[in-house]
Amino acid sequence: MDPAGGAGVPVAMRTSPTCSPRPVRSVTIRPATLLRLAGFVSVALIACLQGAPFPSEAAAATPAAPASAFDRVQSAGPTEAPESGGIEGRVRDAEGVPLRAVSVVVLDAAGDAVLRTTTTDQTGYYRVQPLPPGEVTVRFLRIGFETAEARVRVPAEGRTQADITLAGQAIALRGVDVAGERSRARARFDTETGITVRELSGADIRSLPGLAEADPVRALEILPGVMAPTDFSAAFHVRGGSSDQNLILLDGFPIFNPFHLGGIFSVFNADMVDRVELASGGFPARYGGRVSSVLRVESDPGSGDTEVIAGVSLLAARATVSGSLPGGISDGLGLQSARWRVSARRSYVDQLLRPVTELPYHITDLQGIFEAWTPGGSRWTLTGYSGDDVLDLGRLEVQDFPLRIYWQWGNRMAGTRWLRGLEGGGQLEARAGVTRFDTELRFDDFDDSSFSSRIDQVTLAAEASHPVGGGVELAAGVAADRYSWDNFAETGGTIFGEDGAQGWNTAAWVQGTWRRPGAWSVDAGIRLEGWEGGGASIVEPAPRLAVRRFLADGDLALKASVGRYTQFVHSVRDEELPLGIDFWVTSAERIPHVVSDQLQVGMEMFPADGWSLSADAFVRNFEGVLTQNPVNDPNDPGDVYLAGRGRAVGADGLVERRTGRIQGSLSVSLLRADRTFPDVFSGADPREEVTYAPLFDRRLDADLVLRFPLGRGWEGGLRWHVGSGLPYTRPEAAYPFFAPRQTTEGRVRWTAQAEPGEEEDGEGPYAVLLGPRNAERYPVYHRLDLSARRSFERSWGQVTPYLNILNAYNQSNVLFYFYDLAAIPATRSGLTMFPLLPTIGVEISF
Repeated sequence: MDPAGGAGVPVAMRTSPTCSPRPVRSVTIRPATLLRLAGFVSVALIACLQGAPFPSEAAAATPAAPASAFDRVQSAGPTEAPESGGIEGRVRDAEGVPLRAVSVVVLDAAGDAVLRTTTTDQTGYYRVQPLPPGEVTVRFLRIGFETAEARVRVPAEGRTQADITLAGQAIALRGVDVAGERSRARARFDTETGITVRELSGADIRSLPGLAEADPVRALEILPGVMAPTDFSAAFHVRGGSSDQNLILLDGFPIFNPFHLGGIFSVFNADMVDRVELASGGFPARYGGRVSSVLRVESDPGSGDTEVIAGVSLLAARATVSGSLPGGISDGLGLQSARWRVSARRSYVDQLLRPVTELPYHITDLQGIFEAWTPGGSRWTLTGYSGDDVLDLGRLEVQDFPLRIYWQWGNRMAGTRWLRGLEGGGQLEARAGVTRFDTELRFDDFDDSSFSSRIDQVTLAAEASHPVGGGVELAAGVAADRYSWDNFAETGGTIFGEDGAQGWNTAAWVQGTWRRPGAWSVDAGIRLEGWEGGGASIVEPAPRLAVRRFLADGDLALKASVGRYTQFVHSVRDEELPLGIDFWVTSAERIPHVVSDQLQVGMEMFPADGWSLSADAFVRNFEGVLTQNPVNDPNDPGDVYLAGRGRAVGADGLVERRTGRIQGSLSVSLLRADRTFPDVFSGADPREEVTYAPLFDRRLDADLVLRFPLGRGWEGGLRWHVGSGLPYTRPEAAYPFFAPRQTTEGRVRWTAQAEPGEEEDGEGPYAVLLGPRNAERYPVYHRLDLSARRSFERSWGQVTPYLNILNAYNQSNVLFYFYDLAAIPATRSGLTMFPLLPTIGVEISF
C-alpha cells in the first residue's frame, strides 16, 4: 500500500539460485563434529537464499493509512514460478508493523464461495496459490483489528502483490473474533500436514471454568489426548507420555516446571497470552528435546497503546501494563516501532491474614515481553519470566507443630529472538536464552535434613526457510543446548546424596515441504541429535515423514505421520504422588536417553459451516524411560535409577462448533499405556521384569465444553469431564513380624520385646503384602464445572466480574485410599479431590 492507502506497490522479485545436489559419501559423525556439520547445513541453505532480497526499506518504513473496506490492489506482474496464478503480500498495522496470525480468506468475485484460506507468518507475509485467473475478493481478519477486504486480479501465471494495512479496533466484536478463529482453523487444515495441532485463544481460556482464574495450561485438559491425573495437578500427560516428556515453550524458550501450589495451576498469566498451541503428535524436525508433545505459549506484546489490566481472584491479585516506547526514543535507537507488556501476580491471602494469623505460603510471578521492529523489517523480541512458590511452616508460632519445613521452588527464564522476513516468503530466525528450575526442601526438626535440586539450560539456535518453487519449501536449522544440574541431600551434617553433571545437546535438522493445494501435502525431514556429557557420547538420527491427502473438494483430509523422537533429560519425580519434588537428570553412561518411535493416522473434516471434526489413532514406543530405584545399593552410584521401556496405543477425536448461540466442543480419548521395569522386589538375579499400567493410564476420557449466552449480557460456560478410574496398587494383607532393634541400654532386642519397665506387647511392626502393581482401579471420575462472566463498559474502561463453580454436584472423586490392615476387619478410607467450590473474581482494564 502507498502512504495514502491506495494501490499496492509492485515489489521487484527475482528467482533464487538453484541448489544443485552433489553426490556425497557416507561418513561416521561424532558428536564433537556435529556443530560444524550443523553450521554447514545452515550456511548452505542461507547461501541458496542470497538471491532473494529483503523487504524494501522504503516500503517497510513508511506507515500506511488504514485500509478501506475495499482496497484497489495493482498487479505486480507475473513472477517467475512454475505454479499458476496466485496472490502474495504482507499485512501491517497502521504503524507499518507486520501482523502475524492474520486470517486471509480468498473468495470468488461475488464474495460468496471460499476458494482458499491461509494465515500470515511471523513477518506478516502470506501467499495463496494456485488460484483461478480473474478477479477475486480477499478478506483479512484478526482479533483486535477491523476486517479489511480487497479486490485483486489474479494473473494466469505469477503472483499479484497485495499488501494490506489493518486499522485497530477499539472494541472487540465477538462476530469478528469467531470468524477469525474459524478462518485460522481452516487455514491450519489447509496447510498443516501430519501434525496434530490444537489452538486455544485468550478468549477460549477465559471462558472455561477454572480454579479462581483462567489458566492456559489447565485449559489444555479439554483437548483430546491430554490428561491430568488429579484436580491437584496441572501437570499433563499427552497420549501415554510422561509429564516430563512435554516440551513447554514460552516464546520459544523452555520452562521446566511451570506450575504453582504443587501443580494446582500454571505460572502463565492469561492476560499475557496471545495464544496457546499444543502439538500432540507428528511434530516436524524443527522440534526436539522432548518426545511426547510441544506446547507453545506465545506472549501478547499488546497493541502499543497504554493499557492496564488488573484482576483479583480468591488466590491472587495480578496487574498487567502495556505500552510503547516514545517516538523519540524509538528513533534514537533506530527502531520503527517498539511495544512492551509486563505482568505481575502475587497471592495476597498471607498479607490479608497477617494481623490475625500467619499463613506460611505465597506465590509470585513476573513476566514481560518487549517487541521491536526495525525499518528494514526485522523483528526483535526480549522475553523474561521469574516466579517462586514459598512454603515456610517454620514461621508458624504453634507449640509442638509436627512438621516444620521450608519448601521453595521456582523458574527463571530470559531469552531474545531475532527474525527477518525474506522477500517472496520464508524467514531467518536466531534465538538465545537461558532457563533455570530450582527447588529446596528443608526439615528443621529432623537434624536439619535438606534436599535441593537445580537444572540450567542455555539455548542457542538458528533456522531459515524459503519456498523454492513447484510448491516446495525448504527449511533447516541448528541448535545447541547446554544442560547442567545438581541434586543434593543431607541430614545431621552428613551428605547422603550428591550428584550432578553437565552436557551438550547439539542438533541439526533439515525439512522439505511439498504442497499441492486441495490435493496433497507432504513433509519430510530429519533431525540429527547429539549428546556429549556424563561419560556418554551419543548420536541419534530422527527421521520424520508426514502425508496429507485432501478429498471431498478439500473439506476432508486423511493424514498419516511416522517419526522418531529423542530426549536427553529426565525428571525422576514419583508421578504416583499428588505432590512431590522434581529431580532432573541428564543422560550419562548409566542413564539412558529416551527414544520414541511413533505412528499416527487420522482424518479431519469440515462437514458444515462452523463445524469441524477430527480423529486420530496412534502407536508409541518408548525406550530408555527412567524411574528411581527404591532399593538401590548406596555403594553403587549407578544403581540409583532404573531404565525401562513403555508403550502407548490409543485414539482420540474432537467435534467442535464455532457458530451459533451455543458453541463448544466434545473430545473423547481412548488410551492403553504400560511401563516395563526390572522387578527389584522379586529377589531374582538377574532381575525379572514387571509390566504395569502407569498412573496416567486412563482408558477413557471425555470432555464436553459449552459456551452460551445467559441473557442481559452475561456469558455462560460449562465443562463436564468424565474419565475411567486410574490404576493403583492394592494392599492385600498385613502381618506382624519380628526384627532386631537396639534398645536404650545398647542391647539388641526383638521388636516384640519390651523395654525395661514396659509390658510385652507380643507383636512387632506390621508388614504389608501388596497385590500386583497398579492392577486395581479407582472409581470413575466425573465433575461438572460452571462459569458466568459479564463485561461492563465504563467511560474509563471495562469491568468484568466472573463466577466459577467447580464440582457443581459435589461428586466425591477419590484421590487415593488409606488402608488400616491392623483393624479387624481391615478398613479402607479415601481422600477425595475438590468438593463443591464456588470462586469469584473481577478483571479491570483501562
